[in-house]
Amino acid sequence: MATLEIFNRQVRDTATEMVDQEVQKFNEASGGALIMGNESVIGDYVEEASWAAIAGLAARRNAHADKAVTAVELNQLLKRSIKVDGRIGPVKMTDTQYRRIGASVEEVAAIVSAQAAEGIIRDQLNTSAAAAKAAIGSVTELAHSVATAGGVPLTLAELNRGNAKLGDRSALITAYLMHSIGFHELIGEALNNDNRLYTIGDINVFDGGLGRRYVVSDIPALVEDELLHTLGLVAGGVAVQASGLTSFVTTETTGRENIQRMMQGEYEFIVGVKGFQWAKTDVNSPTDAAIATAANWKKIATSHKDCAGVLITTGKTGS
Repeated sequence: MATLEIFNRQVRDTATEMVDQEVQKFNEASGGALIMGNESVIGDYVEEASWAAIAGLAARRNAHADKAVTAVELNQLLKRSIKVDGRIGPVKMTDTQYRRIGASVEEVAAIVSAQAAEGIIRDQLNTSAAAAKAAIGSVTELAHSVATAGGVPLTLAELNRGNAKLGDRSALITAYLMHSIGFHELIGEALNNDNRLYTIGDINVFDGGLGRRYVVSDIPALVEDELLHTLGLVAGGVAVQASGLTSFVTTETTGRENIQRMMQGEYEFIVGVKGFQWAKTDVNSPTDAAIATAANWKKIATSHKDCAGVLITTGKTGS
């Protein structure tokens, strides 16, 4: 029992530490458009992004009036967010399997920790992308769609036209979150993919020049039949606050042909999209489908220019 407790603690602590380390690298590489991390990391990045651009700070004043005015809000991104629950496993392994691969408890813990950390980060990215795509796509002024029956590839020109949805604030877009299909379409046009800034599993971040980054991952929400969705995000546009692997349990089962060990863990994180709030206050532990539903996100920013970014849709429409 003592050995299992040590194993559980080692997996939990190591996975949490790895998630913290990896997301800090991700945040730096992605330019802070999609922020992931624990409470202190999120606080620093959101505060920095908020101070960089406080919407509505300067406004017209009536010198002959004495009415109440609304205070400019700062650092409210995560207060309008949604909590998401996830799990690792369950994974079953027998003692015979341990022995045959010659693995010690420490080696197995390291393997499980690394895979858990990668899985958590991938889930955070997939979920936050689905939330951002649903929220931003619900605002007509932020959606740029050029998909046709014949098909339109993603090009630098279309990215630029999408940026124009933010008007004079288009320069605030610091990163594109895109599917690998779109990224390779850009490479086929003119983009150089030599400058890889970060990678973990199938998630990659590239420097595209002109101060913008390309976060590339095959995120399910960014492909819809033959449509391809690309998000252009401003600094602090999406935030994911996570606590790593909150619990990890291993149980031993006897009375069967082989002694079995069952491993299972739990984690949770909070997703916030700038300029929007989660509209379903009666929904706890939302499903992927609920998070990806536009009607579940409500625009609260006065101007669309104060939102998380733009949505660019290319590809082929249904026949």
